[in-house]
Amino acid sequence: MKGTQPGILEGRSVGMWTVALTCSGNALGLTYDQYKNLSAEELSEARSRITRMFEGSRPHYLIDTIVDLPAVIEDINARLARGEVPQCC
Repeated sequence: MKGTQPGILEGRSVGMWTVALTCSGNALGLTYDQYKNLSAEELSEARSRITRMFEGSRPHYLIDTIVDLPAVIEDINARLARGEVPQCC
């Protein structure tokens, strides 16, 4: 799992499941307090901008924050149990 655009590309190239963060981390570039103080409109605009930024790297999952990660891990585990593997490249 990687959360930056170069990390997503690197992860995909070696066959890893990849996860991009839209509302935390490098892409948003805000502190937690700054993030919490965004209006709903500002957050929506940032989420859309960051989603577009990640389109070229094609992450397997796109989530807002690491709070959403347990559900992704659960889904990946279910997919692995069905024999699925992440598509690379």
